[in-house]
Amino acid sequence: MKRRLLIPLVVATVALSACGSNSGSEDDTATGSSSAFDVENCADPDAATKKITETLKVGWSAATSGPLADAVGNVIEGMEARFAVANAAGGIDGVKLQVVVKDDAFNPERARTNVGELIEKDKVDVLDTFGSGQLDAMSDAQNDACVPLLFAQASVPAYRDATKFPWTTEYLPSAEVEMKVVVEGLKAKYPQGAKVALAANQTESGQGYANGFKKAIEGTNFTIAKEAPLTDPNTAASALKASAAPILVNAGVTTDCLALTQAIGRVGWKPETVIQPSNCADGATLYAPAGAAADQQQILKWLKDPSDQAFASDAAVQEYLKQSAANGADSPTNSYTVNGWAIGDLMVDVFTNAAKSKDGLSRASIMQAARNQSYQPPMFIDGITFTMTPEKSLGIQAFQPYTWQAGAKRFTSAGDVIDISDGQ
Repeated sequence: MKRRLLIPLVVATVALSACGSNSGSEDDTATGSSSAFDVENCADPDAATKKITETLKVGWSAATSGPLADAVGNVIEGMEARFAVANAAGGIDGVKLQVVVKDDAFNPERARTNVGELIEKDKVDVLDTFGSGQLDAMSDAQNDACVPLLFAQASVPAYRDATKFPWTTEYLPSAEVEMKVVVEGLKAKYPQGAKVALAANQTESGQGYANGFKKAIEGTNFTIAKEAPLTDPNTAASALKASAAPILVNAGVTTDCLALTQAIGRVGWKPETVIQPSNCADGATLYAPAGAAADQQQILKWLKDPSDQAFASDAAVQEYLKQSAANGADSPTNSYTVNGWAIGDLMVDVFTNAAKSKDGLSRASIMQAARNQSYQPPMFIDGITFTMTPEKSLGIQAFQPYTWQAGAKRFTSAGDVIDISDGQ
């Protein structure tokens, strides 16, 4: 384990309309021929290598209705704003970017139906989704059709196996990677170990976090005193309080963070340490409403927070705020909007490198570029890159720890960037 402030592998440019990877020239692997990516097993190999012209469509299956609708809407809004900047600059060698959205209400079966429609009816070139259950429902059809599903808002380790899911990548950090960093932090605070109360969402996303934490504490002196499902946060809070564990780990999804904090406040429980998942990064909506109950809760971040005074003079943040607001983002300081912008930025980098390949812009060249990406989006915290290789589909392997200050209603840094990339 190495804890240090990292030097960026890729220098972030302030001119967001010209953002791109410096992963190499046209002769490099990242921009190599699309023929290097296997299309033999595709249902339609010709479609996989056909050059994309005029418009490149990115199809989303996501919960635009229900409790996750606000977060999902901001992610998509951020991506659309980033694409608008790219389109205003001429697109990808003249090819304009378009987002096509279908609501799945966070229902995997609806996501399964959506992916068929997006591929067959809407003729999208790239897919994206929000949720591990949705990714699970979509992945087989999407891989059979050889339509890239890039930067899925999911964290389950299984889909990082490129031999089984060659046309799929995830954006959120691996649950195992994130929980390994969490446990390293806990070791520093509790060198003799301690008991842990584990709140676990029963979806595939929540179970990924729970299983990641259990794996990370193997061989340590940390033990799970009580695990409770988050089906009812109030019941979970009562059961976990009875364990008297000093540490509470939330293995949950976005909707669990505020609900669990409010629940532990109602039952009068204040654990010494509360760890929230990195997908719960928006202070205004997920921490401030809980008041004192959320004070000192901890989270790992990789994105710059445009509402944080620490980034007020950051050139990339200033440019982001200007460009996102000018291109339709209603809530540019919302962390999910920043997230969507960063995903859009990563896609623009992939598309740009794919277009430089010998065979030009195609589904196959896009996937080839995505499998060989090393890029630091300007809105990533300095020292954190998104790195993919054909062997390791991990993406984010570094974080900066933050602590929520209820009185000031903001996060404050709790240390330098923690990088475990050399330990993977």
